[in-house]
Amino acid sequence: MIIPRRRKRDSFLPVVQLAVDCIAINLVLAGVFWLRFPSRLFESELSYLDYHVYLNAFNLITIILVFFLRFYGLYKPARLLTFSGEAGKVLKAVIAGFLVLMAATFFIRNFTFSRSYLLIAGACLAAGISLARFCLGLVVMWIDKSRGSLRNILIVGINENSKKLVRFYRKNPRFGTRVAGFLDDITPKEKSVEGVPVLGKVKELQSYIRSHREIHEVVLALGGMSNESILKIIYECEKGMVAFRWITDLFGLITSKMRVAYTGGVSLLSFSDSPLGDWENRFLKRTMDIVLSGMAILILSPFFCLVAFLVRTTSRGPIFYKQQRIGEDGRRFVIYKFRTMRVGAEKDTGPVWAKENDPRRTKTGAFLRSSNLDELPQLWNVLKGDMSLVGPRPERPHFVSKFTEDIPRYMARHSIRSGITGWAQVNGLRGNTSIEERTKFDLYYIENWSLFFDMKVLLMTLFARHNAY
Repeated sequence: MIIPRRRKRDSFLPVVQLAVDCIAINLVLAGVFWLRFPSRLFESELSYLDYHVYLNAFNLITIILVFFLRFYGLYKPARLLTFSGEAGKVLKAVIAGFLVLMAATFFIRNFTFSRSYLLIAGACLAAGISLARFCLGLVVMWIDKSRGSLRNILIVGINENSKKLVRFYRKNPRFGTRVAGFLDDITPKEKSVEGVPVLGKVKELQSYIRSHREIHEVVLALGGMSNESILKIIYECEKGMVAFRWITDLFGLITSKMRVAYTGGVSLLSFSDSPLGDWENRFLKRTMDIVLSGMAILILSPFFCLVAFLVRTTSRGPIFYKQQRIGEDGRRFVIYKFRTMRVGAEKDTGPVWAKENDPRRTKTGAFLRSSNLDELPQLWNVLKGDMSLVGPRPERPHFVSKFTEDIPRYMARHSIRSGITGWAQVNGLRGNTSIEERTKFDLYYIENWSLFFDMKVLLMTLFARHNAY
């Protein structure tokens, strides 16, 4: 049977990952050791008799790194991670491990370890472990396909969320997951949706699970179902030893982390608090904002003068465009941009979004908007404390009033400072795109914030191709 085969695979994979990580760690440490000392590429006073001290330290380094790899959840095969997501967690684990090791070297008095060796080894280990895991993923994908041990999913209900799930698994074959089909009451049987067949009606779930033992998981994507109907589906899955998952955007609530608290014997469900609810995290984020925005203003000041000159000489009007926006806790503030449109652009239309090939743009403004350089004066907003470098993009009061009524949990994105760039923007959601999708990405950022996340968004912003009109 396929189910035991898959279960055995999921149980055995963490052991293989552990072995691969240990081998990769030791190979990298040995390679960097050779590069730093015997290769003579670097000046070294280390004698041959001291080599064994480093070699004995390899075991300790391996144990510490494996501890942090496990701490970041990298030995859980059921946890879905893309390669970039996995590489990010590996980097965090290596940084944490080597901070511990660097601190430990200060307490070792009888031998002085090379700091340069530790720094080079740290950089190489992050790349080496990630590469080893990538190669292991390719091997596992090939074995899954050849042995027929793919994880088969049956989706109940066809909507945009279920289609996204199909596209995600198709784009990420390393998860070894295949959507076997849909059950839906509207779409005719045998019709294909996203290349996946419709296998029947929702009421046929029980008979389908019993007759197709290769199904490992049922995903419920339908909304508006009664509690009785949902419980019936859950019970049928349990009877057939099939995992059950539920697409969370079922009650008009934007996808979000949830937590359960027990009060007086009653279970209370609520949205998880953001890491930025802690004062120390807010302090770290604000410190990073002040340092980076201050440095950027100093370094880019000659460029600011050049852009200001072009704006002033190529069109009539002020250099900067000032506009009210809604920020943290719903407070209003004035945002600054280089002016990119002619004066009085909204005199006849009122507040509207820019569109492709917008005739209201100036010649210089078209370039500034397409390259996002019109946003640079917002570094001053960051330095003042109105905004952050990374966060949900602030919107005008007119649009906020409208979206608050139309988009579930829209105002929840105002629980932190607005940003010059954000998780939604680097994923292509800017300009005239879905506000509901943007809100989902913004809330994901708020609930999963970390300094590493901010760095990731800033780096992605430098290479983003989705610019404003």
